[in-house]
Amino acid sequence: MITKNMKSFMNMASTFVEKNKSGWDHEAWLNFISDVQKNGMEMCDDTKACAGAVLEAMQKYSKTAMGISGMASKMADVSDLTVKFLKDTKGVWSHPEWEAYIKSMQEKGMKMNEEAKAYLGSLLEASKQLASSASMR
Repeated sequence: MITKNMKSFMNMASTFVEKNKSGWDHEAWLNFISDVQKNGMEMCDDTKACAGAVLEAMQKYSKTAMGISGMASKMADVSDLTVKFLKDTKGVWSHPEWEAYIKSMQEKGMKMNEEAKAYLGSLLEASKQLASSASMR
C-alpha cells in the first residue's frame, strides 16, 4: 500500500501547504501536479482528486495548528507520521491505533483539539485513498 511514491508525494504536499499557507490558486495547483508527475508519479483524474483532498486536509490542519513554533518541520512530521501510520496499519485501524496516532502527534509538539483531530482524520482517509490508487502503487 505505501510506496516510495506515496512518501515522496506526502513530503511534496506538506512543503506545498507550508509554502502556500493562505491557500493557492488553480495555477499553483497545476504546477504542483506537474511537479508530482515530474517525480515519476502518474496522476489520473481520480488520483488528482485524492491528492487535492490530501492538500485540503493538510491545509485545514495547518491552520488549526498555527502558532506552533517550527511549523514547517511540524508539517513534515505530520506527513511522516501519517505515512508510517498507514504503512503500519495497512490502511485499516482501530480506535486504540487512532489514539496512538494522535499521541504520536502530541509527542512531536502538536496541539490536539477536537477540530485538529477531525482534520487529521480527514487527512488519514484522503491519504489512504491516495495510497490505494493505482498510480501510487
